[in-house]
Amino acid sequence: MRKIIFYIQFSLFFLGAAHAQFGVNGGLNISNMRGSEIQNNKSKAGLHIGMFYQVPLSGNFSLQPEVAYSGEGTKISYNGGVQKYNLNFMNLSLLFRYNFEGDFNLATGLQYGALLSAKLKTGSNSTDLKNLIRNANYSWVITAGYELPSGFGFYGRYNLGISDIEKDSQRGSLKASTFQLGVRYTINPVREE
Repeated sequence: MRKIIFYIQFSLFFLGAAHAQFGVNGGLNISNMRGSEIQNNKSKAGLHIGMFYQVPLSGNFSLQPEVAYSGEGTKISYNGGVQKYNLNFMNLSLLFRYNFEGDFNLATGLQYGALLSAKLKTGSNSTDLKNLIRNANYSWVITAGYELPSGFGFYGRYNLGISDIEKDSQRGSLKASTFQLGVRYTINPVREE
């Protein structure tokens, strides 16, 4: 509960910023996990949905804080069967964005993911893994997007996991990364005259 309150306070801090642009975004996740103990794994599809602010800094630069729910994980093949690792995070990102002429943009920054749930699904059975996974997942974010005059936009994003998410370090490292494709809508777009 404290994490959710922090996210709300963080977001409201930027609400009052002059010329800040508020918006919502969401789309498809293609996530995977890598580590010394994981073999025969494949990408897993999921969804993300959230909100963002874009706060102008100077010239074409802006600060873009974001809060988003993200369904992540991986699939592992074994003896003809498949196990799914389903990890759900509440992600808080702080991105530095550059807006090019022609409405194209690039952004990068750090993302903190608070673990909401972690389950291993094998057939119809589900096992809770939350006690084995760290509560925090840190990622480095790289994103590119295009904004339309109507306020709609499109983006591609890669969240590269940089922290070990497995609590038992003796088993080796385990990192989670996600590629995202999405649509966003800026509720109050500021257009150049």
